[in-house]
Amino acid sequence: MLFYRLGFWIGLITFQWMVARITDNSPMMLGLLAFFNLIPMLVVTPIGGVVADRVGRRQILVVSQFLMSAAAGLLTLLVVLGRAESVSVLFAFAFVFGLVMSFNAPANQAAVANSVPQTELRSAISLNSIGLNLARIGGPALAGPVIVAWGAGASFGMWALVSVTAAVGISTITLAPYEPEADSLGVVRRIAQGFEHVRARPPALLALTLVAVVTVFGQSYSAVVAVIAFDTLGLGDRAFTLLVTATGIGAMAGALVAGAGRLPSSLPRLAMWAVGFAVVLAGLGISRSLWTALVFISLVGGLNFFLMTSLNVQLQHLTAESKRGRIMSLFMLAWGGLYPIGGLAVGFVAERISVPTTLIVFAVVLTVLSLLIGWAARSSARSA
Repeated sequence: MLFYRLGFWIGLITFQWMVARITDNSPMMLGLLAFFNLIPMLVVTPIGGVVADRVGRRQILVVSQFLMSAAAGLLTLLVVLGRAESVSVLFAFAFVFGLVMSFNAPANQAAVANSVPQTELRSAISLNSIGLNLARIGGPALAGPVIVAWGAGASFGMWALVSVTAAVGISTITLAPYEPEADSLGVVRRIAQGFEHVRARPPALLALTLVAVVTVFGQSYSAVVAVIAFDTLGLGDRAFTLLVTATGIGAMAGALVAGAGRLPSSLPRLAMWAVGFAVVLAGLGISRSLWTALVFISLVGGLNFFLMTSLNVQLQHLTAESKRGRIMSLFMLAWGGLYPIGGLAVGFVAERISVPTTLIVFAVVLTVLSLLIGWAARSSARSA
């Protein structure tokens, strides 16, 4: 599944580059891009989870990749014809891609558990995250030179080609069969079952809360990486590509550590790791040289994916197979669905008080909320 993730990062980097160029590096506009790209995950992902529990997960992945390729191909044509030089067009396409991902993401997360025995689940989730971050490295590495040499149209065209390749590759994958629940419930009631399943398991509810907090106040920094490169550091496209690549390298290392299972990953300990994430996020905020920024942004990426991989493992182990798609849709809602809220917030605040100060403020909020979640997790464990 590496190719479909590669296409996602090629597209995202190209979107960010175009919006930054058109709006003169506006943090607010980049925040809005993140908002339109991922807001469908906040609204539609629960429905995607229901579909992933009722329809073949491989079929969902194949169809979504073909749809992604078709949309990327149309966007390529518009760029070549000069009809995509406005943020409204880019925001509209970002929304469409986010809508497709709302069905793709829950099916992908659930398919991971259907591809291996339960005893190998931690390793499988880690490998899944590593694949994501290889794409995070490879996407900018491919998109950056292509944009510079031939423009955004060529980069979007590459996205379309990669998505088709991904659809063909996924169609050959064999997943373990699973039996959907035999009921006649409607979509709304099935979504409600997912929420009830989590609420009945306090560790799962607290894990999802920590995912949401880290996403909104931690991961949202990625919406303004272009501003860090162009304005805060006063550098150009190469610095932007290096920062995104460094994030991917750090994230891949974090996923590897989480998959090895050698660090304590109880929920209270993970809350303390989130505090560590906040500390390095503040370090990124005060960085004024490229090399310092590269160090801190790689640490941010590593801690982010260590946390998300570890929390994903916890949720997968707490989930019944018949509800896995819906629970993973809640995980993706808390991770990807709330990201546009964080991205919009970081862009809005940064427009008024600067990106560095915003990152420090968000780091303080992340610290306080993570400590509260850790306290609640310890209290829940004592009373169990």
